[in-house]
Amino acid sequence: MDFQRQTLKTPGAVSSLCWSGDALVDPVGGMVRYGLDGGTDDPHVRYAYRFDRAVMSPDGRYSVLYESLGTAGLLLEGTRVVRQLMRDFYQAHVHDYPVALHTLPSGRTLLAHCPESYCVVELEDAATGERLTKRDSTPADIFHSRLQFSPDGRYLASAGWIWHPVDAASVFDVPRALEEPASLDSAALMEGVEGGIFLTSVAFGARDTLVFVRLEESRDEASFFLGTYSLAEKKVLSEVELEEPAGPLMVVDAEHVVDFFGHPKLVSRTTGRVVQRWEDLDTGRVLASIRHHLPPPPHFAMDAANRRFAVGTPSGIEVVTLAAQ
Repeated sequence: MDFQRQTLKTPGAVSSLCWSGDALVDPVGGMVRYGLDGGTDDPHVRYAYRFDRAVMSPDGRYSVLYESLGTAGLLLEGTRVVRQLMRDFYQAHVHDYPVALHTLPSGRTLLAHCPESYCVVELEDAATGERLTKRDSTPADIFHSRLQFSPDGRYLASAGWIWHPVDAASVFDVPRALEEPASLDSAALMEGVEGGIFLTSVAFGARDTLVFVRLEESRDEASFFLGTYSLAEKKVLSEVELEEPAGPLMVVDAEHVVDFFGHPKLVSRTTGRVVQRWEDLDTGRVLASIRHHLPPPPHFAMDAANRRFAVGTPSGIEVVTLAAQ
């Protein structure tokens, strides 16, 4: 597949990396904005804490800085502090902080996180802090992590784990959760794909589909599979064995995904084979949400809608844009 590559110069390594339109933003580093046109905007603000990751709302209005293997988070509107966030301390040092933002067509931004318990996902109004999913039901015992909204906001996915530990993915219907908050406390594990167990990574695809990596272990080896699941039909549409382990995913189109385990790799969804590599770009060795035993991965950001990704380096940001087929 053809691609274009661009280098953006930075004063040093970025402290976080998020897409915002045609720019890369470093919220942890003070909301510094690096435009693809080469321009830079630095508001000259600093947040005096050990935050090391960030997420931004699709409209760029809100962001959350957080300590990925800690409990503290900070919600911002632009550079203004809206409020401090906290997650459950239990096993917080083990797995990635669960947090995501999504802007509804009405302009309201939803904040998804786990402020009270590791197994309780809450939806809040980012602007006001209003808890939109108050309930008294008993939650399924899942360590939620790596929360992400589907592009249209219809679904919220969690790629976390359960004891022993085993990786596990859940998907929630957001409109239903706002009407029936107790639906967030069901296991919501996917039928027809090991009940969501052994899924190490997920990413939303086209037309209510979820692309996943599934791990199958035996006494002698571990095998990884790349699959596509229909959220509407509640069944697996396809699955193929991967030739290499895979971690975080970005769906490119019906034929390809980019896997970020080790370095970015373009992978065929039909054969499971790697068809393009960017071996000079380090994206870490993270496979799943439990990563306390690994070095922190370098910062990278995905923009699936525009078929591009960005990877932070010691002196800049490398942007790769894949050609449309």
